[in-house]
Amino acid sequence: MTVQVGLLRAVNVGGKNVLPMADLRAVVAGAGGTGARTYLQSGNVVFRSDRAGPELAAAIADGVLARAGFRPPVLIRTGGDLAAALDFCPYGAAPEAEVHAVFLGRDLPREAGDFLKAVAAPAERWVWRGRLLWLHLPGGLARSKLAHRLMALPVDATMRNLKTVRALADLAGKVGA
Repeated sequence: MTVQVGLLRAVNVGGKNVLPMADLRAVVAGAGGTGARTYLQSGNVVFRSDRAGPELAAAIADGVLARAGFRPPVLIRTGGDLAAALDFCPYGAAPEAEVHAVFLGRDLPREAGDFLKAVAAPAERWVWRGRLLWLHLPGGLARSKLAHRLMALPVDATMRNLKTVRALADLAGKVGA
């Protein structure tokens, strides 16, 4: 079985889309996942499964809809994908609160690079490869024009800070052991 990481967008944020993590673990079990462990209260779950990512994401989203009444975007990555994402991060020495990974549902078109350049503040930096975008936001996430405009891209996306990505990669290692 492959170690999978489920990243749900906009769960338990600002009192909206409330989903207790015990319910998320039950949804994952119903979708065929085993050994589910959650991290924080914001839609991060690590588990084992043999199902393919898109099929698994749809089953989890449908399960959340049936259980909690909303259908969040769900992005699936393997434990190996998270390890590779950390290896690719060029901002690992920066304060964790300033570094964020944006996990994308699909590759962006090349023109997205022009969009990112146009909306980034002068101090904001980013690198992008495939379905992953790393941001360095020294002014903070709340004030970042780049971070807020990213959600306007025509693709499902969810953001996690560097500390969370590291914790999920560590949890994936434990679930896989």
